Amino acid sequence: MMDLFEQARKYLLNIYKPFPIDVDYGKGVYLYDKNGRAYLDFLAGIAVNALGYQHPAIQQALVKQINRNLHLSNYFIQDVQVELARELVQQSGLSKVFFSNSGTEAIEGLLKIVKKWGREHHKSEIIAFEGSFHGRSLGALSITMQAKYQQSFLPLLPHIKSVPANDAQAFAKAINKNTLAVFYEGIMGEGGVRPISEDLLNAIYDGRDRFGYLVVADEIQTGVGRTGTFYYYQKRKVMPDAIATAKGLGGGLPLGAFVLNEKLSSVLKRGEHGTTYGGNPLACATGLATVKIVKQPEFLSKILATGQYFKEQLEAFASQYPAIVKDVRGEGLMLGMEVGEKAPDLMAECYKHGLLFNVAGGNTLRFVPPLIVDKTAVDEAITKLHAIFAGIFK
Repeated sequence: MMDLFEQARKYLLNIYKPFPIDVDYGKGVYLYDKNGRAYLDFLAGIAVNALGYQHPAIQQALVKQINRNLHLSNYFIQDVQVELARELVQQSGLSKVFFSNSGTEAIEGLLKIVKKWGREHHKSEIIAFEGSFHGRSLGALSITMQAKYQQSFLPLLPHIKSVPANDAQAFAKAINKNTLAVFYEGIMGEGGVRPISEDLLNAIYDGRDRFGYLVVADEIQTGVGRTGTFYYYQKRKVMPDAIATAKGLGGGLPLGAFVLNEKLSSVLKRGEHGTTYGGNPLACATGLATVKIVKQPEFLSKILATGQYFKEQLEAFASQYPAIVKDVRGEGLMLGMEVGEKAPDLMAECYKHGLLFNVAGGNTLRFVPPLIVDKTAVDEAITKLHAIFAGIFK
């Protein structure tokens, strides 16, 4: 009889390289395989499982909604959708919400809004940044400025201009009266956990004042408390025209959204956009439970404190491996440690030591644990990192 991984190779499209772990269940910040071995999960479903595994608020929300309905379609409005939309408006300071199934779909919806707004205002050029990642559909790929993702699918959308990351001078030269919109990530996730510089952020918003373009913040990975404020842009006291949000928003279920300011709320007319599954009541129920917890000031403060402690421990760890570790970056519980070599080998070694993370940007170890993680778990992760590095760099 074929084992699970042999069956996967037979029946699933072979485009992922999974960890060789037969996961049985999760609890708190740990995953457990079918032999009962525990794995400290600092990947969290790629920043999705905001409250970890088997959180009582998530489970209660699931049970309550399961006993009502699983799906209604957009011909109906249900209370959990409206309540969650209200929370997102209140937390973001924006005006209107559209629910999707993923971050990619949120970006696609925003591209449609941006392009239609541009036709009305005689602007056509969209700016994105080298190393950015906004999704894998053809529209999102067009503003994902990494050749490894784009090259097999060219040509993509026209009128996209790429600007070097964190180069405020290059950005200032790139913008003009034809600039339609700027898409940016507060911290590039797939680009190697690279925060946006103050200079570039200021240039983006100053340029909007000068040329009247739109600013779209991709908060798919940084949002819903990941960096210690509900959305990353709130750290810098700026206000985008629109945001994309997903990942941790659903508390483990597929849920995304775009949120718009008042100016953009009337761009799309009835029938110009839609989705069958978007705003699924079950996902909105877990999303609402997640948001109600994450938005609490004491919860966000704990993310900041634990994240700062984790970053300090990573920096201390890096000082012990100066020839190997090049940098430690990030904020809150979105941290990266760049190594000079063997990043994939380190990731492959990690599961053997019961620690899960992944690699982003080619050579950066990315750590995005559940937001409920504590200092004890951080200490355990650092101990396991020492064992992993010892195994690779003997």
